[in-house]
Formats: sequence, C-alpha cells, structure tokens
Amino acid sequence: MADIQPFKGIRYNRQLSEDIGQLLCPPYDVISPERQERLHQSSPYNAVRLELGMDTPDDSAESNRYTRASRLLEEWLGEGVLLPEEDPSFYLLQEEFSHRGRVRSRRSLVTRVRLEEFSRGIVLPHEETSQGPKKDRLELLTATEANLSPLMAIYRSPAAQVGAIIDEAARKAPLVDTIFDGMGIKLWRIADEATVDTIRESLKDAPIYMADGHHRYETALRYREILKDGGAQEGGHDFVLMSLLEIEDPGLVVLPYHRLLRGLSPEQLAEIERLVGESFDVQTLDSASANGADVVPLLEDRLEEIAASRVALGLLDSGSQSVSLLTLKEQPGASASPLERCATWLLEKLVLGPVLGTQSEAVDMGLLYYSHDSEEVSSGISSGDVQLGFVLPPLSLDVFEEVVLSGERMPIKSTYFSPKLPTGLVINRLV
Repeated sequence: MADIQPFKGIRYNRQLSEDIGQLLCPPYDVISPERQERLHQSSPYNAVRLELGMDTPDDSAESNRYTRASRLLEEWLGEGVLLPEEDPSFYLLQEEFSHRGRVRSRRSLVTRVRLEEFSRGIVLPHEETSQGPKKDRLELLTATEANLSPLMAIYRSPAAQVGAIIDEAARKAPLVDTIFDGMGIKLWRIADEATVDTIRESLKDAPIYMADGHHRYETALRYREILKDGGAQEGGHDFVLMSLLEIEDPGLVVLPYHRLLRGLSPEQLAEIERLVGESFDVQTLDSASANGADVVPLLEDRLEEIAASRVALGLLDSGSQSVSLLTLKEQPGASASPLERCATWLLEKLVLGPVLGTQSEAVDMGLLYYSHDSEEVSSGISSGDVQLGFVLPPLSLDVFEEVVLSGERMPIKSTYFSPKLPTGLVINRLV
C-alpha cells in the first residue's frame, strides 16, 4: 500500500525575484559542465548551487561542493531566500512544452512518498543503475538532509477523483507562473485536508512505477538504512520527494537513449558487425547527403512505425557512411518476456554485451556513451568521432508497464522521460 503524504515544502521567496524560472535548474544528470557554469553565473541563488555545485582546486573532505550546498541551504533559509510552507501540502505542477511541433501539457502531483524496498511491489523500478551516481547523490543527501529535486514516477489511477481534483486546482491562480528551458511552468498548492485525504485514499492501492530517478531512489533507501543502523527513529528520512504522473496523461513523453561507440579496435568493430548480421535483417537506407544526416529523421519515423509490432533499431556507420534499418530476425512470440520486446535489452544481449561486457564497463573504458539526441549521433558519425551509432526507438508505455509489473529491469539509459522535471520549485527537508 503506497503511503503518499503532503509535506511542508520549501520554496523560493517570490519577493526575491519576479522570475522564479531564472532560479531553477535541471536535475544533476543532464547538466553539462558548460550549463553548470552558465547557471552558476546566472544568479547567486540559482538552485544549481545546491543540486550540482562547482568543484574547486582546494576542496577537501571538510570543504567541498556537498558541504557548501549544506551551508548555502541553511543560509538561504536563514535569510528568507527560501521559505518553508506553514501547512503540509501537495503541489500540482503543470509543464507546457513543444514536442515534434506540437504543444503538450503535462501535469503531476508533487508529494512525499514512503520509501519501500522494490521487493515489496509498491514502488517498482524499470532500469538498472550504476554505482557512480549513487555515491555522488548519497554525499549530497547526507550533507543537506534534503531532497532537492523530485523523482519522476508514474501511477495508473484506479478512480477519477484525482483527475477531478487536479482539474479543479488548475482553475485557480498559480503560486508560480514562469518559463524555464522554454517550458511554461505553473505550480499550485493543495492543502485542504479533505482534498489531501481523498488523494491519499485514491492512490494508496496504485503501484508506483519509477520513471526518472532510480539512482536517487536507491540512494534514499541507502541513506535510510544508514540512519536506522545508527539508531534513528522514524522520520523524514523514511520518505522521498516524488512528482507523480498518471500513465494516461497526454503530455507523458518517452524518448530513447541512443548508443554511441568510439575507440573500438578493428577486431571489435568486425565482431559487432558480424553479430548485427547474425541477429538482424539489415536494410541500408538511401541518403541524400554523404553523412546520412538527411535520412536520420526518416529512420526515426520508420522505427516508430515498426516498434508497435516488431523489434527494430537503426545503425549509423562512420566507416561506410551508411544508415541502416535493423529488424530482429526472430521476433518475440506471444509467450516472450517483456524484456524480449525491448530494443535496448536485445542490443546489449545480442550485440554489445558479447564484445564490450556490461554497459557500465564499456562506459568506464570510454567505448560507449549515450545521447537522447539523434542529431548528436549524426554529427558524431559525420565528424568521425563516433564509429557506430545505434539509434533506438522510443519505448511504448504498454511495454514499459509490462516490464515494470514483471519485476524485470531494462539496461541503464533505456528511457528518457522528456522533459526533465525542474529542480528548485519545491524542496523536501528531511529534518
């Protein structure tokens, strides 16, 4: 049974800035070094100073970006830059953004959710994780004792009450109405006790599917374990900040992460090409340009059409400057596991794994990296910086739900839920 609770959120003082959007930042895992620098320069109060502070040459165990984030959080609270809510509340977040030339709107409930081990079947993951990000986030969580950015999670509403409450809340004047990263951002507070109780009761039996934030969730579990081992009683550390989206929300967009390979030896390249031909039918697509840039949108359209009934992916090869459509020779049957319908899992099992080992190992060796932008794949192939680029189709939400409910997990970087949730709108203090 999911324990979804209101909380006394910490928000920016609206008198500090007329444009709160200038104080927000993306989550840590999509902030490039260049973006990190720009955000730091944009304002002394930008949330990036908490979420992903700058390293300095004289950092030590006693003074580093984690301890600076903790000190800043206390200073901003003391100076009134950040203000705690007086009453426990839920928050309604609405994001308006453009996707493929269409304006979409996505709504989610910002809450705190009781931490549950995945084995209990209440909060369910869909991706594997790696150790590096968890170590980083644990140091930040330990230092600040706060959830600075919400995890993104999905639920399937068993009743219509929550949708009606969301519609009603959105008719009122928002607390925040701003622009961030080209998105229209609005935030409302839901504090009426009867309404809060209705939301909690309506969602208590709905399993929660982790969408974005697996590393932060597992970090929160580890943090709770450390505190419990130290004798801590139940408290804020038993919960984590989440933004909950209904799976039927028309603004819920899932994009793929593409695989880019470089630094491969001739032998590794030859073996990957052999394994591709062994498992996939290869159709080379005509291109109007030497680097294949013009044909990549066509490839993506084909993949999206095919993905509903067959497993397929794309391949860009810098050696031959070719763009190919790869269709799995032995398509999964009705009795196949959900993972066997996931292109990312099959690519790792049939092609990349036998040559490069696990994806984490390949990343550590500098042979593999990821991008959700197909133009980056094209430009890498064109420049020769990328030897092979595997273009993945988006994962359907039906298959996503099947994987989650099966208890299986896809490889890391299998989904990119777009856009990422902004950091800094609401902070959840654990103490």
